[in-house]
Amino acid sequence: MICAAILALLLLTSACAEHTRDGIRMAYRNISDWAGGSPYLEKPAVTAPYAPGALTDAALGDALRYLNFIRWLAGLEPVKGSEIYNYQCQHGAVLLAALDYVDHNAPNPGDMDKNFYDSAHLATTSGNIARFNWMRESIIREGIAYFVRDDGDQNLPTMGHRRWALNPAMGATGFGLANAESGMSYVVMYAHDLGNADARWDCVRWPAAGAFPAELMHDHLAWTVTLNPAVYDLEASAPAVTLEEPDLGLRFDFDLAEEAGDGFCAVNLEPYGAGGCVIFRPDFTGTGFTDYQQNQHWRVRVGGLVTRAGDAATLDYTVDMVALRAEDAVNVEISRLEAALRPGETLKLSAQVIPSYADDLRVTWLSSDAAVATVDETGRVTAVGPGACDIVCADCAGHTDACRVSVEK
Repeated sequence: MICAAILALLLLTSACAEHTRDGIRMAYRNISDWAGGSPYLEKPAVTAPYAPGALTDAALGDALRYLNFIRWLAGLEPVKGSEIYNYQCQHGAVLLAALDYVDHNAPNPGDMDKNFYDSAHLATTSGNIARFNWMRESIIREGIAYFVRDDGDQNLPTMGHRRWALNPAMGATGFGLANAESGMSYVVMYAHDLGNADARWDCVRWPAAGAFPAELMHDHLAWTVTLNPAVYDLEASAPAVTLEEPDLGLRFDFDLAEEAGDGFCAVNLEPYGAGGCVIFRPDFTGTGFTDYQQNQHWRVRVGGLVTRAGDAATLDYTVDMVALRAEDAVNVEISRLEAALRPGETLKLSAQVIPSYADDLRVTWLSSDAAVATVDETGRVTAVGPGACDIVCADCAGHTDACRVSVEK
């Protein structure tokens, strides 16, 4: 097992620096996938007489490491675990499981002790809450991932779960889990802690600038930019956003002041965390786009911002989608399989590595007979003399494809 000190060092190192693919993969390997068995040290009782139960230290530690990995991706400082917040969140999860529905202002079922209910209600009103119709050992980690995705049209205008999880002012958190008699799972994460209120930050972008895991972003999810109110005057701003991926030929423009553009967009000034937020979600309908994948490079420009000093400001950054695990090339295909040329004529061949999200898309070219035709490193073929030869392209994994070139007299 990787020493926890190494993970802490990774999470603390250069919070503002843009990450690299190798750095992200190392950090992810250091938290690994959760395979620690049941998260329960003691199962809760969700009917009277109620009992909070308890989660194992391993499950709580895994949840905290995963949340801090998410925050590290966003350039934020790690948070600490709190026994008090764990206690409250465990009560809150029991309350939701007893009711078998999610409600931040969850009522007393009627037979719950007042002290028990007060702790539970504090957690539901001060935390992110989620309901799942399954139970797995990794359910708490899945709850954190759900909060950061914040999918669903009802969450779109605020993106509150994500903003609380990525709140720079958060200093500590806690987690709770309980299962209703129906089999539903309820996850609670304490979110309203402000123990790091003096945190220094400018903005929180999700997806973040630099390398970013494609697995954490999907075509139905929104992009967000939370702005520090001490730096930016969002109420005086008229944000306009351009999101583009030149290699895919995609561009989306948003006028947030008018809430109009190529998809959903909005400015939310409510205090979900430490600042107001710019929200935009491109509409990929009719574009042929399937999902975010490694090797995509998304350019983002947020203009129309006004600083507290009254100056105009713009945010420009690029998100380089990467994979959390290595993606190997499985094949390579040349643009054509045969060609006929005369001496001195040229032909430009291209090759596509499959899949397009493989780690290494580089290819090499060679000719089986340079007396017939040569090929340069870009795939440009030059006919030399009569005969036939193969122009071969190889990917980094050794897969090949060939074009049969015939050169006439």
